[in-house]
Amino acid sequence: MKNKPSRSSRLLASDLGPHHTVLNRPNVPVKDLFVYARSFHTAAKKMAEALEHGSGPFNEFDACPVVFMYRHALVLHLKALVLGEGGNFLVTKPDHISVGKTHSVSWLAQFVCQIITAVKWENEFRCEGVENLADFKAVTEELTAVDPGSYVFRLPAIIAQGQDSAPGRVKLTIRDFARRMDALLELLDSTADALAATWDMHMEGPAPEGELDAGNGFDPTIQ
Repeated sequence: MKNKPSRSSRLLASDLGPHHTVLNRPNVPVKDLFVYARSFHTAAKKMAEALEHGSGPFNEFDACPVVFMYRHALVLHLKALVLGEGGNFLVTKPDHISVGKTHSVSWLAQFVCQIITAVKWENEFRCEGVENLADFKAVTEELTAVDPGSYVFRLPAIIAQGQDSAPGRVKLTIRDFARRMDALLELLDSTADALAATWDMHMEGPAPEGELDAGNGFDPTIQ
């Protein structure tokens, strides 16, 4: 990623100050969503590593918190992208309140696909496990199938420690799941940075013809 994050929309943890708290904040500012998404991603990675490298055995129920944390990090990243500068590239912006309340990964992902298509970044929107928008939709739909509303904690796609999968289940270890989610969350992070930078340039004046189509310096996370 060549573009730096837009300071108008992205807030770093160091900006919050020592007394900042996330408690009792029903209306989270858009700029804070990025910080929360990063925090949940960091926590998910640590939990996955602890589970994977722990000395004792674990079962799929022990993996529930890991899946939940990754899923919530994804929801927050999607919301930050849609409600941030990314939403400026949509023909019709989604309702702010509806986006804020939803836990639907697939519904939020639809807006992200529209944004990527609008800025013509289909070729750049890639990471490990996601070669195109169809792959992106498939991943988000899989997470939606696991837990449509982020309430039930069912794990049809996670089999702890690579045990043989039950009928109808997919064999996938915590390590595989975490690696795929890390790549996807990093892709959304870098995409948000690129969209913020592109929108800042747009606000400063018309971009040279073809610059937006070229991706404005946005690179895929895998070559």
